[in-house]
Amino acid sequence: MEELKQIGDRITILRDGAKIDTLPVKDTSTAKMIQLMVGRNLDDKYPKENFQLGKEGLRIESLRVKGSKKEVSFSAYQGQILGISGLVGAGRTELARAIFGADPIESGKIYVFGEEVKVKSPEDAIKAGLAFITEDRKGQGLILDQTLDFNMTIASLPKFRKGPFLHLEQLKKVSQDYIGKLQVRPNDMNKQARKLSGGNQQKVVIAKWLGTEAKIFIFDEPTRGIDVGAKVEVYRLINSLVAQGAVVIIISSELPELLGICDRVLVMCEGEITADLMRENADQESIMKAATGGV
Repeated sequence: MEELKQIGDRITILRDGAKIDTLPVKDTSTAKMIQLMVGRNLDDKYPKENFQLGKEGLRIESLRVKGSKKEVSFSAYQGQILGISGLVGAGRTELARAIFGADPIESGKIYVFGEEVKVKSPEDAIKAGLAFITEDRKGQGLILDQTLDFNMTIASLPKFRKGPFLHLEQLKKVSQDYIGKLQVRPNDMNKQARKLSGGNQQKVVIAKWLGTEAKIFIFDEPTRGIDVGAKVEVYRLINSLVAQGAVVIIISSELPELLGICDRVLVMCEGEITADLMRENADQESIMKAATGGV
């Protein structure tokens, strides 16, 4: 939006494949653009809720990702949305993948609610109560040619096991419940995932991890490539997870998003944490300074 306001002369708004209007940029507020895009008013782009700080849910001690010489240590708590910022190549995604067991760890320890867990694979991470919503939802988060019910339950299939078979009726019921709860559109569990919009695909990915009954949710670029209305829905879903006692970590390249939804922001530069900022002390300038190593 900021880029459009800076360089645009006219803006054409599309919604659901149809032209809504063409307007002069200088005479059109961002709020008006958003309203036309989503078909309704959005009172707040970042519906931030405040929660009481709870227990330490995740503690990382001296973790070193394979191929890196830097060690990372931090804690994440219930009731506090933790953001992770940094430039491309700072090591944010690599850190998340290592915590989730998708990439090997050279050294370090991982604690979940005070108990050390050994995570050598995503299977270990899921058993420990970790969920990783990847930034590449099409390539790694979803099996695009499979149906919504398949994608929503693939990470929790043991729950539906009945001897050597799957309890398909129960599986489909749970999937339909998530479709309704998350307002996935279209609400057809037999629809292929590739036929959904980016925002609805992201909801399916989140539903997949809700089904594992995870306690720690790591969101990597949770709103990349989705429209403004869907972003607000994702933020509200994140708030609901925190309200239910989950620990939420958000990795994002969008500074307004981090400042708008997070309570605390870690900044990474070249594989290490260079700043740990509370919401009231964080702004774009301080984050960018730390992201470039100029603490």
